[in-house]
Amino acid sequence: MQSVQDVVLGLEGVSKRYPGVQALENINLEFRKGTIHGLAGQNGAGKSTLVKIIAGAETPDSGRLLVSGEPIAFQNPNHAQSAGVQTIYQELSLVPQLSVAENITLGAPPRNAVGLVDWAEMNVIAEQALERVGFKLNVTRAVSDYSVAEQQAVELAKALRKDAKILLLDEPTSALPQPDVKRFFEVLRKLADDGVALVYISHRMDEIFSICSEVSVLRDGRHVASLNTSESRPADVIHAMVGESLEGSLAKAALTGEKSVKIGSNCTEQVFLSLRNVSDGGKLSDISVDVHSGEVLGISGLLGSGQSELAQIFAGARERQSGDILVDGRNVTYRSPSEAILCGVGYLPQDRKSHGFVPEMSVAQNITLANLSGFSRLGFIREGAEKERAGGLAKRLAMRISGIDQAMGTLSGGTQQKAILARWLVRSSRALICDEPTRGVDVEAKEEVYELLRDFASNGGTVVIASSELSEALMCDRVLVMARGQIVAELDHSEIDPDGHAIMKYYA
Repeated sequence: MQSVQDVVLGLEGVSKRYPGVQALENINLEFRKGTIHGLAGQNGAGKSTLVKIIAGAETPDSGRLLVSGEPIAFQNPNHAQSAGVQTIYQELSLVPQLSVAENITLGAPPRNAVGLVDWAEMNVIAEQALERVGFKLNVTRAVSDYSVAEQQAVELAKALRKDAKILLLDEPTSALPQPDVKRFFEVLRKLADDGVALVYISHRMDEIFSICSEVSVLRDGRHVASLNTSESRPADVIHAMVGESLEGSLAKAALTGEKSVKIGSNCTEQVFLSLRNVSDGGKLSDISVDVHSGEVLGISGLLGSGQSELAQIFAGARERQSGDILVDGRNVTYRSPSEAILCGVGYLPQDRKSHGFVPEMSVAQNITLANLSGFSRLGFIREGAEKERAGGLAKRLAMRISGIDQAMGTLSGGTQQKAILARWLVRSSRALICDEPTRGVDVEAKEEVYELLRDFASNGGTVVIASSELSEALMCDRVLVMARGQIVAELDHSEIDPDGHAIMKYYA
């Protein structure tokens, strides 16, 4: 039985306010040695602010932190790290061009008697750190030579080399294939057995209930619940997150793996998008597929199986070496997203921050970005018309913004996705190509994105969803299963069981 001495990190009455927003209010939490403690909440619930405070990147307005029972006020991230607090973010903080050993010892390389870097000792340190997380790599090779899973191991080894007592993990599996997630969890359990206190932040309920012994929920900046995962269900956590039951919703079905009502309900016989014997000279080989008006087509597979690349072909974001694309029966030659837009095809990219919007531009400017000619006269933007149209869509889509002049980069992930969807509504697009459309967004935002896609399809729009999340495939009219860059199976919604085994048996 654990005692108060096992509390490695404590928060007492922690509050933080930004202009116009109470980000955190009177947070009291304890994280114990040798446990994996989940942290859940919607975007905007306060998770990011809490992580920043624990990591030393922000200072609370009131309250205090305690490390091993001793009050401490972190001055900066380096101060937090020296106290044993290490953070692994969704985006890895590695230098691709440097070797594995250089990354693991970054900032504090071992030196010899005359002050020069001791390369041999550096390699030994890196190998020992990797061994602790169960990996054996050539530490002299550039970190960019390794897979995402191996880079994640380097990130962990880098944190543990600094003698981590508390490890914060912010959506650490978002880019990992499912087999690598299983191995990653084995590493985390080993670290917990070694006495590290782990704080695991995720939107994925299956992960929280698989890896965490306890989960704490934030809502509107407040700590509203702490649940023992062995005595509760994902629905209990979801209820605490949103404050209301999601029974029967699309988001609940996605989170719990239930077979759900389809997103699509208006699939017609008319084919809108077609690929004929398409190859890209590398990842994809001889792909042929038809997608109908009103249909929601899922493309499923493990990460790296080719589903993202196929979505990019549909959207004109990936060059094809051979084959044809047909839009509404016409052979088209588009080879860029801008050319696809002219054919009525919109695109929600997987990496929305890099390819989906311009962070410094306003919500209104991003919404109208694909249809500037419709809001300009004699080469000048008609700002009044732009703001009126964008404002109407922001209200219709229930976007959580302070105003349409707010910078896109300051919005939550779910609200950013809504703004990108709004862009294609402004453009009157007839097809939406969605690559991992709910990656990194919370349960309520997922529900809203699914509903928007359902509305789009019900009005005759064509939707393609490329996703590595099996739960999303369960909601599609039809699913293509990909492995090794090829379509290996095609299943109708009626052929897919609630657990998705009919799909998974084709994964490779």
